Amino acid sequence: MLKRRGWTRIARVAARAGRVLGLALCLAALLPAAPRAERVKLVVLPFLSQAPIFIALEEGLFAREGITIEPVALSSSHLALPGLMSGDLDAGIPQASPALFNAVARGGRARLVASGVMLAPAPCSYAAFYGTGLTLAALTSGEARSLRVSADPNAFEGFLVDLLRQRRGAERLQVQFREMPVPAQQAALAAGALDLAFLSEPWVARLDQAGVGRVAVGAEELLPGGQFTALMFSERMLADGQALGRRFLRAYRAALVRYNEGKTPRNLEILARATRLSPELLERACWPSMPADGALNLDSLLAYQDWLRQRRLIDRVLAPSDLVAEITP
Repeated sequence: MLKRRGWTRIARVAARAGRVLGLALCLAALLPAAPRAERVKLVVLPFLSQAPIFIALEEGLFAREGITIEPVALSSSHLALPGLMSGDLDAGIPQASPALFNAVARGGRARLVASGVMLAPAPCSYAAFYGTGLTLAALTSGEARSLRVSADPNAFEGFLVDLLRQRRGAERLQVQFREMPVPAQQAALAAGALDLAFLSEPWVARLDQAGVGRVAVGAEELLPGGQFTALMFSERMLADGQALGRRFLRAYRAALVRYNEGKTPRNLEILARATRLSPELLERACWPSMPADGALNLDSLLAYQDWLRQRRLIDRVLAPSDLVAEITP
């Protein structure tokens, strides 16, 4: 009798366990399936402008979206454009340039999808014209002046120089462009052989530390809210209803929120490791503005495109829909 009651009790427990398991399986069937793991070839450069990428990688934000990043190291963001257009690369953060507009105009399938660095008004300048004594007030004083400027006249900094010359009081500025690497810029500035050099961080902080000079004009003063860099997706990231692109963008935006917490110990740790810059230099450097929602400033990109068109540096004018893809949530 005891044996029968024991077996009966075991049977009841097993039946209850079966019902619980069945319920769990039913609930699991109702839940959305975990995203399929995808590999994404992402251009990763050791620059402050790539900060959200470093944070997303370190904090597992891409992995949370079922994305495995295959990092591709290049020496310049411009070198990513052919691969992004052809689909050999999936994502990157290039700088606005004639090459970007022409790559799309010539049939490239990649599109801009979110903000990178934006030239937002700030107490410091991430990108600037650096000199040994000049100021914006001096440059717009109405005085005739010949300036020796280290910058590419056909690139984004050339656009900024023209915006400076359009300022009231700057009409009599004459600019001589001289392209040179940053170490040569530092020596030329110190020797008085150069008036201004276009720099971005960490070089601004390095030259400040060396006592070379100071920021003469911040890029954000010339083009407030200007779109300096932007996240770009290949055609693959935009295919299949943008599913993979949405997952990547969720991770990227989450990283932007973390980045906008500022120079926290964790952010400093991540960026020091990724950029190989000392925490002390990162503390001194002006971190670039990047909107937490990733919204692009399309107007500034179109203004830059119009400047390129006037100088016949691009093949044709792109419609906004040819340049930017809107990713639905």
